[in-house]
Amino acid sequence: MYIVTFRVVEPQVFGEQSEYDGPGLVNLEDAPMFRCAIRRLVAFGIINAVIVFVGSVSFHAQVATAGASGSNSDACALLTPADIAKATGLTVGNGTAGPPIPGVLGKCTWIGSGNTKVIVTLADLRHMQITIAAQEQTGGTSVPDVGSRAVGIEGAGFTGGGYIISVLDAKGGFGVSILGKEGTRDRAVALAKLVEAHR
Repeated sequence: MYIVTFRVVEPQVFGEQSEYDGPGLVNLEDAPMFRCAIRRLVAFGIINAVIVFVGSVSFHAQVATAGASGSNSDACALLTPADIAKATGLTVGNGTAGPPIPGVLGKCTWIGSGNTKVIVTLADLRHMQITIAAQEQTGGTSVPDVGSRAVGIEGAGFTGGGYIISVLDAKGGFGVSILGKEGTRDRAVALAKLVEAHR
């Protein structure tokens, strides 16, 4: 039996997900940007529920696949802090691997100054296709010359902003996020190209 939970989450698919703990009351007539953000969050909450359900069914198979593929599922082994600095100009510490999540084959987070977070996640094809479809419906734009298909989207302001790119490639897919005020589209694109070259 699988338990499907529903959470409204920040649209950083296969990146850093965070629950929304915003203010209890907001005058929506005076806050069109907030209404837009809520619509985006609800859309990603629905996608998250689907991902949890689908991922639960195939989770054990994904774990076995990840174990067999070795370093292909080790997101932290893909990049060093020096690699990230050369590609993006950002100084970060050593990467920290994330816990197993359905649909995610590997995840690593590097922390920089000013609350900057650099995140790389490796995903299977099915989940990345769902992610990209959701991003395209909520303001995501195409990113050329990365993978077979890639979509980028801005991070939400209440988490510090930043930029997120989701990519389909020959090994399934991956996502990169640079969260915080240093997270520009150009830096995220440079990071995505670096990850692609190291896969």
